[in-house]
Amino acid sequence: MRETPNSVCRHEIEVVQVGRNASCSAALAAFLSLLLGAAACSSEQPGAPAPTDQLEPTYASSAYSGLAAMDACQVFSPDQASQLGMEGTGEVKNFAGGRGCDWKTADGGIRVVLYDTTALDQLNLSDGRVEPTTFASRDARIQRDALGPGDCSLLFAVGGSSSVSLDASSNDMNTDAACLFAQQVGQLVEAKLPEN
Repeated sequence: MRETPNSVCRHEIEVVQVGRNASCSAALAAFLSLLLGAAACSSEQPGAPAPTDQLEPTYASSAYSGLAAMDACQVFSPDQASQLGMEGTGEVKNFAGGRGCDWKTADGGIRVVLYDTTALDQLNLSDGRVEPTTFASRDARIQRDALGPGDCSLLFAVGGSSSVSLDASSNDMNTDAACLFAQQVGQLVEAKLPEN
């Protein structure tokens, strides 16, 4: 059978269409395998959150960033430290989840601990006597005698995910005096904190 120019053109068109269908099928198969491969590699552990391209974490509250910018040993001006009877510049004392600083005073001592990512309700308050209260319009707790007579802590919320602890001790084992001192110190620290 002899091919006419029309039959040759028809044959070439069919070849081109078959070639296009084959290349579309191959492209679709490659795309699907890439998509499935990416989904399979998105997490090393089932249920784990997928990694993000953020360089730094973001927080719902500005309280975290305000508290995180503070240095526990620099919360008092030299004049304030002198008025409170603090000796020296303070000694860094870090705790699980908190950045702290200790000062000695003639009557005992004071510790300031800044918990950047630990809410008030997450702090361990299992020892001593704990009283719920408010302090400078913030949700707070007073913890008495956790380490024995003459020990008092004032703990208060900073936003929903941060908190501050002020731990005072009295050399003459006077818990009430320690609580008053913790509140006095707390007023100075609270004044430097971000709003709730």
